[in-house]
Amino acid sequence: MKKYIYLFLASVAIISFSSCKDSSLTALDTSYASFVSNSMDIGVLEGAETSEEVSIYTTNIISSDRTITLNVVESTTADEGAYTVPTSVVIPGGTNVGTITIGVKDVDLVEDKVLVLRLEASEETFTGEALTIGLSQLCPDNGIKVKINLTFDSYPEEFAWRILDADGTTVLASADPFGYGAYTGLAGTSLTISECLPSGDYTVQVYDSYGDGGNEVSITANGVSIFSISGDYGDGTEEVISI
Repeated sequence: MKKYIYLFLASVAIISFSSCKDSSLTALDTSYASFVSNSMDIGVLEGAETSEEVSIYTTNIISSDRTITLNVVESTTADEGAYTVPTSVVIPGGTNVGTITIGVKDVDLVEDKVLVLRLEASEETFTGEALTIGLSQLCPDNGIKVKINLTFDSYPEEFAWRILDADGTTVLASADPFGYGAYTGLAGTSLTISECLPSGDYTVQVYDSYGDGGNEVSITANGVSIFSISGDYGDGTEEVISI
């Protein structure tokens, strides 16, 4: 993790240096603050609550404490009762990292929601991209949260998919009964389907009735990518995945 943090800070310093017209000293003295990543997920059990620490880094170190205002962005879809967020983060003097604690409670999280946070820029500090946090209910009985992300081309009615378990039984599909036409009228849009599955081996099948593919499918299991396909995959393809 430290390796990636150092690379992140070095990249920001180089960008600041390149954009400075006066001197390298000005660039090195400029404060730039950012979340180390622009996305993350926090899961919570049904009816429960949890918390997680998030770090904010700056490109320089000064002797005194720095306070940076933290805002919840309007694009947040989570209910206000589902999260607690401090109004600011303090970067202690003599360091270049501060932490905040985000609390998450299972309030209206039957469907996945997002919490979007942004550091507020000031005359003393530039700030980076917003942090988008996916909030969701964890699966019961040690199940795996599977997300099927679909991006449709101009002909989504030609597209169909399904997931079979090790016995060949369909556990998830674009339609029941299985067939084409489930996404008619959704050209140029995207859709995410979230379900809980027990760990094990599964087969993903993707079909295109015209025979040229085009609609995109990506699948994650507890936030980890396990399947992705796009472009021309003919009339269909299949792949065994493990979750």
